Amino acid sequence: MSLKIKNLTFSFDKACLFNNLDFEVEKNEIGHVTGQSGVGKSTLLNIISGLIKPDSGSIKNNEVLFNDTKLFLKPEKRNIGYVFQDFALFPHINAKKNIKYAAHKDFEGLHNDVVESLSLIDHLNKMPHELSGGQKQRVSIARALLMRPSLVLLDEPFSNLDENNSINAQKLITRMIEELQIPCLMVTHDLNKLDYLKIEKNITLT
Repeated sequence: MSLKIKNLTFSFDKACLFNNLDFEVEKNEIGHVTGQSGVGKSTLLNIISGLIKPDSGSIKNNEVLFNDTKLFLKPEKRNIGYVFQDFALFPHINAKKNIKYAAHKDFEGLHNDVVESLSLIDHLNKMPHELSGGQKQRVSIARALLMRPSLVLLDEPFSNLDENNSINAQKLITRMIEELQIPCLMVTHDLNKLDYLKIEKNITLT
């Protein structure tokens, strides 16, 4: 499996955020998207996920074409585990149901392992508004991994976590990416605290 981006171009409000962007992230690799604020790092993740349509270019993951000049695959068909910066939890269901919302049937046996690794056992019956920012972030990570994704996108996935929870989340993400043999693309502002994630390549947006 690999994520392949070719000649990707996107403009917003008459300004070009990126033009003919090319990069590839192989299976079991973590790519890190870098660049100053406002250059389109989160936008790039949203384009890959299908939430935003690019102006041109192609996106392919594990030989599945997400979009090009003639095709656009809907977000729900892309099988992407996405950890949003704002968590994007469903407000009307509890943490457990949020985690299991898109869980793959083959991963039912991993539920307890993932929940324990993220220290969520005592929070499963809480509604999202009852969770702290760090707890919401960990619920979002659990939901993304248990859907058995073919690609993981992480947007500031550790920004609300203390050191111990960050380490555990990093170890879990690393293990799951290795087990699934899938690529991962991450946006984060602070690489100094990511000792348990191996960044294979940097994608710089200017």
